[in-house]
Amino acid sequence: MNYCFYAFEQLSPNQLYQILRLRQNVFVLEQKSFYDDIDNLDQLSKHLCVYSQKQQLLAYSRLRIVGEASVIGKIERVVVDSHARGQRLAAQMMDEIIEYFQQDTKVEGLLLSAQVDVIAFYKKWGFEIKSELYDDGGIDHVDMFLSFK
Repeated sequence: MNYCFYAFEQLSPNQLYQILRLRQNVFVLEQKSFYDDIDNLDQLSKHLCVYSQKQQLLAYSRLRIVGEASVIGKIERVVVDSHARGQRLAAQMMDEIIEYFQQDTKVEGLLLSAQVDVIAFYKKWGFEIKSELYDDGGIDHVDMFLSFK
């Protein structure tokens, strides 16, 4: 597997198309979650793409910096293609993401919005629930945080 981090400007039109298609296939079509996926935040984000040896996009996550009082990394749009599930790609992506953000000494921790059925997955890395349950696109979520302090 190839794990590649890209700024928005580095993505080719084909790569961007693959990303948007994967997000649509899983979040909108498979999970039937209707939300504003193209939200003008992709341009401000880093994009972690996981490719097969044949350069097929297997998994993806969007990463950005948020926060004013402190510098927080935000993990968004964590997705694995249905044909690539069961290969621990999401777990390997989380390892890569945490390492990526830990290289920036200003980042104090990581924030993500977790679907309730994957809370236990994120707890394996030390993420803690930081919000009440809320609906996001018709799916129950909670905010979770991992402190680097």
